[in-house]
Order: sequence, then structure tokens, then C-alpha cells
Amino acid sequence: MTYHDNDVTFSVTSNNLVSGSFTVNSFSVTGGQDPDNKIHAGLVVNCKGDGKFTFSVGRKGSSDVANWFSKNIPADRTTFNHDPGDLNFAMIGTLVLNFANGITCTFYNVAIAQGHSGASNNWWYGGQQAFYNGGNTVICGASSNQQNNIPLIQFQRGGNDVSTVSVTPKTF
Repeated sequence: MTYHDNDVTFSVTSNNLVSGSFTVNSFSVTGGQDPDNKIHAGLVVNCKGDGKFTFSVGRKGSSDVANWFSKNIPADRTTFNHDPGDLNFAMIGTLVLNFANGITCTFYNVAIAQGHSGASNNWWYGGQQAFYNGGNTVICGASSNQQNNIPLIQFQRGGNDVSTVSVTPKTF
């Protein structure tokens, strides 16, 4: 087993991301791929303005992880609008994105997971309160630091680099 730095980038279309964080609430990792328990409930991974989050864990696909993901995130709440086959690891948690305009968006119970497609490791994105919006996208409502403002953000996972989640604010 080898630990890998698994990078996923949340690429904001308006290029105004300042920073972000992902706090793991629950997770599933293929057996034997995290003997040091680097992925755990309460783990906080941060990103800078480049939107890159790095998770240190092994890579081996399993149907157990995919089944865990599907049990927690229905297919119509993922960017791919179907259940995964095998996944290396999956996490559900809280995503916080801080934008240059001073707006902070908090997304609860979102899932990110890594699988394998062709010669690449690809990422999955979804959420318990997300809804499929066609074209490999989901729409998520966020809690915000702006009163009376519930930002809607579109997340796209397919049709871009396998390690990129495109983020498009729909309302601000």
C-alpha cells in the first residue's frame, strides 16, 4: 500500500475564490488503503485561491466504497446522475468557499469521492441537498454570511479535467 497525494481542484469560473475548506464528517476507504487513519471524521483540508484540495490516502477501487457512497448520496444528487461502480475512497462533509466579494458559502452534507476511469483517477461530486441539473452538473444551495441570501452554485464534474470540479455561482 502506498499513500498518494490525491488532488481535486474546485475551479471557480469567475476566478474569485480566495480560500476554502472541507471538513470530513463520515467516510469510506477501501480496506488496507489508509492504515495510518489519515482520513478521519473531523479532518479539515484547506485550499487557497487555486481551489486545490489534497487528500493523502491509497488508491484501490472497491464496490464497498461505491455502495457506501450510493447509500448516502442518491444517483440523482450526483454530477454523473448514476451510481458509481468502484471507488477508491469517499467522504461526506462540509464544504466552505470564501469568495473575493466577501461572500462565504457553506455547503452541508456534500460528497467527494475518487474512482477510476481509463488511465486516470476521476472525482465524483454530489450532495444530500443537491439536485441533478443535466450536463454533468448539480445545483446546491448554500448557507451564506450575507443576510437573506441563499446562493445557488452549480458544480460540474464531467466534461472537464478528471481532477476538476467546475464551480459556477448562479446567484450572488
